[in-house]
Amino acid sequence: MLRKRFAPLLILLVVVLLVGLPGCSPSPTTSKAPEEGKKEELVLAVGMADYGMFDPKKTWGAIGQIRLTHSSLLKATKDLTFVGDLAKSFETSKDGYTWTFKIRNDAKFSNGDPVTIEDVLFTYEMLKEDGIAFDLSFVDKMEISGKDTIVFTLQEPRSTFVSQLSEIGIVPKHIYDDNYSKNPIGSGPYQVTQYNDGEQIIMDYNPYWYGEEPQFKKLTFLLLGEDAAFAAAKAGQVDICYIPPKFAGQTLPGMTLHVLESVDSRGISLPVLPSGGTGYINANEVKVGNDITSHLAIRQALNIGLSRQGIIDVTMDGYGKAAYSIVDGTPWFNEKTVIEDGRVEEAKQLLADAGWADTNKDGIVEKDGLKAEFDLYFPSSDQLRGDIALAVADQALGLGIKINIIGATWDEIFIQGKANACLWGGGRLHPHQLYTMYSSQVINTGYNNMPSYINPTSDDYIKKALYASTQEEANQYWKLAQWDGKTGFSPLGDAPIVWLARVDHLYLVNDQVNIGNQLMHSHGYEFGLFGNITEWSINP
Repeated sequence: MLRKRFAPLLILLVVVLLVGLPGCSPSPTTSKAPEEGKKEELVLAVGMADYGMFDPKKTWGAIGQIRLTHSSLLKATKDLTFVGDLAKSFETSKDGYTWTFKIRNDAKFSNGDPVTIEDVLFTYEMLKEDGIAFDLSFVDKMEISGKDTIVFTLQEPRSTFVSQLSEIGIVPKHIYDDNYSKNPIGSGPYQVTQYNDGEQIIMDYNPYWYGEEPQFKKLTFLLLGEDAAFAAAKAGQVDICYIPPKFAGQTLPGMTLHVLESVDSRGISLPVLPSGGTGYINANEVKVGNDITSHLAIRQALNIGLSRQGIIDVTMDGYGKAAYSIVDGTPWFNEKTVIEDGRVEEAKQLLADAGWADTNKDGIVEKDGLKAEFDLYFPSSDQLRGDIALAVADQALGLGIKINIIGATWDEIFIQGKANACLWGGGRLHPHQLYTMYSSQVINTGYNNMPSYINPTSDDYIKKALYASTQEEANQYWKLAQWDGKTGFSPLGDAPIVWLARVDHLYLVNDQVNIGNQLMHSHGYEFGLFGNITEWSINP
């Protein structure tokens, strides 16, 4: 909990004496002792926050965790532009092929070793060779220039390179090995000082941190599920607690509900090809295609017939916003794709015009001997997705479409997801997922483009967005890929994914804690809160 640590007077006197001796300093920083009444520790329950176990090779950083423990070359700002973090300057060539970074010379790892340009090179070469956690296959070569500069030469321009540059945490070359997770060394504001698998993480202030010193010097993360976390908050055992919407209406003494905007979206991925094909998910051969969802009229009817706000009201108690893409609210979102939904009669007419009719009067429309019925998979461990799946199935019946919901593990969903609908999610502080979710170039790689969507026009816009020399230019092409007035993957077009809701991230926060001006949160609520941790303070 919020509490102050006092050193015994005797130890304080010894420290004072040691500081006066040559070469004997107890701390590498000039950090001052806390003022009387200032709080320095927080206990947090924000989910299973050990995802990736502090190692970029295990995807640590892929959903934004690195800001606490590791530095990255770039970082996102509140207006979703990218600025230097470990990089004190950077530039991109006019043709987009060459990215040059000069790193700061005052950065150190939490063990006191300086962060070198060799550490940066090692991290990126290691992850490129690994090829799983981060896709760096488009990088042709990486070269060191002088003592503080690294040059990336790409095989082709890639404006979304910023996604990896802002999410890859730099690790020390001479320490990193297969056991790195047991003793992670980074150059972020905090260092992991204790990790009990499945129980808790303790992070203490990294005295070698080069940035603004945080108010809170110790963070204890309790690895609890939503129900257990809320129970801990009720018992007064935590200072900050992530909660699902079902608890949002309850008030706790000394804590205030914070409703924070996110780009964390949920939608239904719908296979666009008929059944009978095969493809790959993470190199595993799987079935591809679905004879019902491959019909454009089915996807469009769901898009205009489902009430997004109705789903949000039922499943999230209103704590969410209607979603029409995976990038709503960002500079690369095409606002022209926002539609009026809940148009049940229009959706029915659309199906009828496409030849779907309820000939046997059982409430489900048919065409060419096929009933409009399909399976929708969702992760059984995720209550919110399960609730959304139920709400979708209930509303779809009113359109004449029967959806059978199936709870499964993620491993099962990845096997079934290219031949069946699945309750998908995502959202980052960059547009890279528009490429991984909709480009035909990534079909059969990882678990990208689950619907197996192919649209040459959108592909061309995506390619131009990737090749753009500025983010502003790229944004225009991202918007056109969504909808150019004639085609695209938005609700107005092919709708391979019917996006439904942006999830508000809800936290109960101790009234004494000021969490500052938050960045928009990305997919995954465990670490979205901490992007501005050095701004946090104690309320007067």
